[in-house]
Amino acid sequence: MEFYRKTAVLILLIAAIVAGCTNPDTINKESNYDDLYFDYTISAEEGNENVTCVFQFKKGGDEGKAINIEPSKIELDGEPIETDSAKLSGFFYEVQKPLKSFMGKHTIVFKTADNRQYKNDFEFPAFSFSEELPGKLRRNPFAIHLKNFPPNVKAVRLLLLDTAFESPGFNDLVPVVHEQINIDQYVLSTVRKGPVVLELYLELEHPLKQHTTAGGKISITFGLKKEFDLTN
Repeated sequence: MEFYRKTAVLILLIAAIVAGCTNPDTINKESNYDDLYFDYTISAEEGNENVTCVFQFKKGGDEGKAINIEPSKIELDGEPIETDSAKLSGFFYEVQKPLKSFMGKHTIVFKTADNRQYKNDFEFPAFSFSEELPGKLRRNPFAIHLKNFPPNVKAVRLLLLDTAFESPGFNDLVPVVHEQINIDQYVLSTVRKGPVVLELYLELEHPLKQHTTAGGKISITFGLKKEFDLTN
């Protein structure tokens, strides 16, 4: 009986090892990389110390399952990024960098286990208010002036929210002309008087220059936030 117990345990152990070696969530050296979709996300917000960089590799396309690419590697500016995972998002590779020193050009390199390499460059466009908004504003149209806003970008997402749950608020893209955003009467009509939160988000999405047959994209988001009291 003891012999059969040991044999059963050995069989289960071997099965577990084989299952681990053929885990569909992990790519291996013999895998076909052509159906691997590259999904890169770079995001930050003024007031937070760090920029968050997340890299995922999805089987079959943008909606595919994110997998573990080991023994392949992903690097940001020459630094290897470690893997992590979550039930909802699948495997991902994340690193945080100081916002103050991150503005400018960066390089992402994906190196496969069979010595292929996919290199993509991006520029992180942090911008700021060129003039601080006052702590109190009357319900009159006004302009927001920006500094270092990318000249090739023509719009930014504007969010305007108050503390009244019944107010619709404002959430839409608005034009940026010569680093200026005009807040008109209609936008102001979507919030009530009192404390108001104003947020600006630059939202960029570009296809990657170097990628597999499945393709890939990089999404870049940067936000500003300001609070003020709105009076009639």
